[in-house]
Amino acid sequence: MIDSAGYLSAPVSARALDLRWRTAVNTARLCWSEARPSVQLVFLLRFAVGLASAAQLPQATGRTVLGMASWWCAVACAYLLNGVTDVREDQANGSRRPIARGDLPVRTATAATALLAVAALALGGLAGTGVLVWVVGFLLLGWAYSAPPVRAKQSSVLCAVVAFGLGATSYAAGVSAAGSGWTATGAVFGCVMAAWMALVGSLVKDLGDAGGDAAGGRRTVAVVRGVAAARALAVAGAVLVGTAGTVAAALWAPLALVGTVPVAAGAIWVVARVVRDARRESADRQQRRGAYRAFMVTQYAANLLVLAALAAR
Repeated sequence: MIDSAGYLSAPVSARALDLRWRTAVNTARLCWSEARPSVQLVFLLRFAVGLASAAQLPQATGRTVLGMASWWCAVACAYLLNGVTDVREDQANGSRRPIARGDLPVRTATAATALLAVAALALGGLAGTGVLVWVVGFLLLGWAYSAPPVRAKQSSVLCAVVAFGLGATSYAAGVSAAGSGWTATGAVFGCVMAAWMALVGSLVKDLGDAGGDAAGGRRTVAVVRGVAAARALAVAGAVLVGTAGTVAAALWAPLALVGTVPVAAGAIWVVARVVRDARRESADRQQRRGAYRAFMVTQYAANLLVLAALAAR
């Protein structure tokens, strides 16, 4: 086919196919970004720690890969759903995620959420009954967190309960993928890190978003009781998990100290950031999220260190 300038041009159908491909790739990239890559990765780390902490290392590599792929789909589904249901709050808080800034249509993200749920269940089924059970549990918790009728994100207490469940199921799914039982190290460390999510992460994530959360109708501690009360609870939670986690590991699972000691150090960091941010009321949203970043870095450090220790045993 020759265009008006005398040059050969590609068939229209080929151009249309190329455009559709580019659109699909861009949509996938936006969905991946909306589902928070840093959170996706730390959930896969939890799964990997559960896998490595099992009584016996997995014998079937294919089953392990399928289990991890299933878990990634479930995590991406849960957090993409959260983005779909958080548009009002995210826009009020000045979030730059794709849905809030208008680059990813809610309808498209909703369809992607459904596809990810189906993929998670299909892959989980191939990985084994144990993994599938935990995938179903995780998807239900993700729905309960974001969507009616529970909408746990509206309440700090319900949010903490669901956050603990999301963390615990991640370690449990890894153990199931290995096809063997729990060890003391896996059980203690998994509980400590799930508690870190529930008693610290679920609170510090709200410290910089109280205004938008109020606009979205949430009834979190930061909204109902004030940011100062949320800070106090976050400090208490950090001290409790940092102290109790280290003691529990020392008593029942010494290898878990490789991860719980960094959690104790991270608890001190979180407390320091909370106190510092309390003195800087004029700080912008990014500065007020310093405690949340400390929480996230601590999660990564603890999980990576325990994973390395388990791999070296």
